[in-house]
Amino acid sequence: SMDNDVHLSEVSEDYVGYKMATRRSMDRVNEQIVNYDLIEDVLTKLLVNPQTNDALKPPDSSVDISSGAVLVFLPGVGEIQTLRERLEGSRSFGNRKRFDVIPMHSTLSPKDQRRAFVKSKKGCQKIILATNIAETSVTIPDVVCVIDSGLVREVHQNKRTSTSTLVTTWCSRASIKQRSGRAGRVQAGICCRLFSSRTANERMKDQAIPELQRVPLEEVCLSILAGLLGNDCMDFLQQAPQPPSEKSVSLALDVLKDVGAIDSEKQLTPLGYHLAKLPMDVRLGKMLIFGALFDCLDPILTVAASLSCKSPFPAYTRDSLQAQALHKTFQHGTSDFMTICNVWKAFQAAHKEGSSRKFCDAYYLSRSALMEIKDTREQYLSLLRQIGFVSNDSRVKDVPPQYNKNAMKELVFNAVICAGLYPNVAHVDAIQSGAPFLTHNKERVHIHKSSVNAAKGTPVPTDWIVFYEKFATHRVYLSDTAFVHPYSLLLFGGPLVVKHQDRKVLVGDWIEVPVAAQTGVLFRELRVKMDAMLRKMIDDPNEDSDLASGIVNLIQSH
Repeated sequence: SMDNDVHLSEVSEDYVGYKMATRRSMDRVNEQIVNYDLIEDVLTKLLVNPQTNDALKPPDSSVDISSGAVLVFLPGVGEIQTLRERLEGSRSFGNRKRFDVIPMHSTLSPKDQRRAFVKSKKGCQKIILATNIAETSVTIPDVVCVIDSGLVREVHQNKRTSTSTLVTTWCSRASIKQRSGRAGRVQAGICCRLFSSRTANERMKDQAIPELQRVPLEEVCLSILAGLLGNDCMDFLQQAPQPPSEKSVSLALDVLKDVGAIDSEKQLTPLGYHLAKLPMDVRLGKMLIFGALFDCLDPILTVAASLSCKSPFPAYTRDSLQAQALHKTFQHGTSDFMTICNVWKAFQAAHKEGSSRKFCDAYYLSRSALMEIKDTREQYLSLLRQIGFVSNDSRVKDVPPQYNKNAMKELVFNAVICAGLYPNVAHVDAIQSGAPFLTHNKERVHIHKSSVNAAKGTPVPTDWIVFYEKFATHRVYLSDTAFVHPYSLLLFGGPLVVKHQDRKVLVGDWIEVPVAAQTGVLFRELRVKMDAMLRKMIDDPNEDSDLASGIVNLIQSH
């Protein structure tokens, strides 16, 4: 019938030969979402009820899957934690005598990683949940079965923020071949792929894109300059087998100049020297360094970690109105960054009491994202200890109290956020229809509705807003925003030009701050002194300076 023809035309031609119900299901499914139900069903069929398993048979009938380990490839640590908790809480796989569920990723200690290589006790089977670390870096000899999600988490350039961001994407066809080879290194095995032939043929690339061609190059350029490997980053990088484009190198150098890591001669500044030791996005690195210097480290660690991880507010929830109402309980009046700190504090309190899962369910928050923020905070704190910006007291696991003296001072917190995010600054020209009318370097921009400042009426705290992300749909939007005082721009913005007659100071190319000439000169002197302080800290990281507390008083005084 004609009606039938219409239904047929809506179904893709990819799976001809399969039943119509199967074809329709395959067209509807989003393969890029990790299907934990499917993984558990596959494990159940292979390990718990092998007698009902007619479909998933190894090519070599002599293979006994119950005698070796199972390796499950997942994109990241969050997914590993979710599946591990799910399996350990299930009736079948929660039996520790029968199954040993072992995580395997790069942030584990060597001792924890070794668990994957130890042979299990008789009657107990290892289920290893791994990232792509188990693809080539390590070989686990007793693996007889691989379950491959086909997904990988990689660093890519985020076009909206020009920063590096971790994205979950399909791995290459070369990688899936490598992953399947992990089964049966010592004996024959089986590989179960949790993605379709359509995805393998159409979405996956033959080979992974070389890292130099997909990540922002600020860290690489800093390392070249700090290691005295060459004066010209472009010349040096052209020697790579697959070099990056000239545009991406010059963009990276522009960012380093904006951050204050290199001067106009492309030489490292004292700040650049310290940033070169931090293996992270330079803007977040700068934020952390000033967070430590100005003793408001704890909230800045939370912000830097949250900007590196997935948002704890899930994009789609069934009860979205209820979720929005509950999320509002964490909202700060003028800062999205303070909002995330409020969420973190509440989560941390629940985590200490052992009720973090209950808390996240009640408030519609992503527990895996918050656990990722927790791990990232710990890593960042450890890096600051390694470079001497935080004292290395082994008795204090969290931030030592002396680095949090100003943690509750919002103006100091906002100034440090400004230090990291400059030149991402917009000016509030007016309030129209209950929303700020903004310009960013002569461009008309709007605050995205996800920000607490989207419907900010008069009066606004100041005329300046810092933002993390800028993106265009039918309008140009800013998200992750906070109001910031002009003194923060004078301290941490671009080069200062004092206009004596006009009683204003130019910051960078376009920011005008109306202050007396002597105020502009004072801030210029303060910057020279901050540079000198950072230079001294190259030789003696414990250099104790009254300058930082003087600047804090200045920020607080207006």
